[in-house]
Amino acid sequence: MHNLFREVGMHANLGRAIEQIGQPRFWKQLILLLHQWLPFDNALAAFYPASGTPVALEEYDAVPQEGPAAMPAYLSGLYQLDPFYQACREGLPSGLYRLEEVAPDQFRQSEYFLSYFHDNVLEDEVQFILQLPGQGALSLSLGVRKPFDAEQCGLLAMLCPWVLALLQQHWQQRSQRRLPASEPVASQVRDALSHFGAGVLSERELEIARLILRGYSSKAMAERLAISPETIKVHRRHLYAKLDISSQPELFSLFLQSLGHDPENP
Repeated sequence: MHNLFREVGMHANLGRAIEQIGQPRFWKQLILLLHQWLPFDNALAAFYPASGTPVALEEYDAVPQEGPAAMPAYLSGLYQLDPFYQACREGLPSGLYRLEEVAPDQFRQSEYFLSYFHDNVLEDEVQFILQLPGQGALSLSLGVRKPFDAEQCGLLAMLCPWVLALLQQHWQQRSQRRLPASEPVASQVRDALSHFGAGVLSERELEIARLILRGYSSKAMAERLAISPETIKVHRRHLYAKLDISSQPELFSLFLQSLGHDPENP
């Protein structure tokens, strides 16, 4: 009987989500519906425009966190280190993706993960991605304190087709009225780095600095740039020397400073 009532409640909430398509409460209703299917700790609906800053459409925390809000830091530039954002910019097809599928090989050792992601997105993340040709992409992120297991991922995969269909219908109705506003900003971490590296770092060194911040190992950078790992290491030593630093945390600190953040409180 308990399961019957649970199913009735889910179908009722699905109906409410459908009713809210094109309305301001759509995202909240969809997130609450998904939370009934699979409890998660936080969620974020966002629009990644083809150019400009991501737009937060809805935030959800199962247990509101104390301390300064994380979203302003993310939108002011940290999003450039977000593996899902980068994957969308590189043409990731619509679908459901786990963090491990899109993140660089050493993402969990990166300062972005250790200093920001782990405290705000938590331990694991999945995203429903809907590509919007010529406009950008819609993202619905679910974050959890413990990694998603195979059964949970299977459930989310089962839900994915109708979640993406709802996103598509909602976007079509909302975009007929207006598109979310975003501020035009530099689209790559390179532009933030150039604030303190202009005239100092070479183009290749800036490129490698971006990949270091995003969590790429020397081997992965070598494969991406089609050069040897030894050459990567030489460039890494040179850029550290030019910036008068000796570690990735110091590079991340410089990146935060370029965004106008206090490295002690990003």
